[in-house]
Amino acid sequence: MKKEKIVFSFVCNGEELILEEPEYGIVDYEGIESTDYEMETAVNVNAIGEQLRRKKILSRPIVVEFDYLGNEEKKSHKRQELIRFFSPFRSGTLKVNYMGVERTIKYEVTGFKISSKNIHDTLSCLLELSCMDPMFEDILQSSEQISTWVGGWSFPFTLPFQLKERGEPRTNIINSGHVETPIQVEFHGPAKKPYIKNLTTGKIIQIEADLNSNQTLYVDTTFGKNTVEIEENGARTDVSQLISVESRFWRLQVGDNMVEYGAEDALQDNNVVIRYHNRYLGV
Repeated sequence: MKKEKIVFSFVCNGEELILEEPEYGIVDYEGIESTDYEMETAVNVNAIGEQLRRKKILSRPIVVEFDYLGNEEKKSHKRQELIRFFSPFRSGTLKVNYMGVERTIKYEVTGFKISSKNIHDTLSCLLELSCMDPMFEDILQSSEQISTWVGGWSFPFTLPFQLKERGEPRTNIINSGHVETPIQVEFHGPAKKPYIKNLTTGKIIQIEADLNSNQTLYVDTTFGKNTVEIEENGARTDVSQLISVESRFWRLQVGDNMVEYGAEDALQDNNVVIRYHNRYLGV
């Protein structure tokens, strides 16, 4: 693929539609570089100007205008396929490749029109989308694995062998996106009152419960979700009522984040995985 190209790829219910030459031609587009913002201010009664109270990033509208350039004999079939694919009842994920930079965003269809005046005209389409979460994300999810014990022997082994050593229960995670991003934590038991802490911000998530060797703690700080669950034998149970009073659902700030995990029984052999997507204001 040439780097000077822009390609829009849509995925919905396992189907993929790629707007790319030679089948499609992008005529115009807008909304991928930024979205609308809202600022709430208060007027200074006895002073000049105003005070900023709150900033908010609104949902992202995206508009793509494109033509069908493919086989004329398939034009009627392609018209029906496009009408079905961009139904307002079908949510999906948009992947944008802008000169080699690829990012994704979830969308809802708010409008789709074909402006052909007669059957001989080119299929000229206008697609309007709304993205409730306005942030673009990396295509691949990033992850960091922290192990309590590193190195050491395993069966079969040969002499001389090296005993396991206690590893650092912390790691520096770099959020290279434009804004803070939520995390998904997988904490394998056994552990007594396990916690995960962002030492950079001082925020901690801890549960007032013990994990046995067959249990795994899952924490998700996705915006509007914020879940804490324990999985055992394939079944998950909500344990959000067991989080400590000091706990706050934290996210990775932009830049460096020194993240630490632990438990009251610090000598246990635990394995912790932290997953996240870098999030961006545009592409």
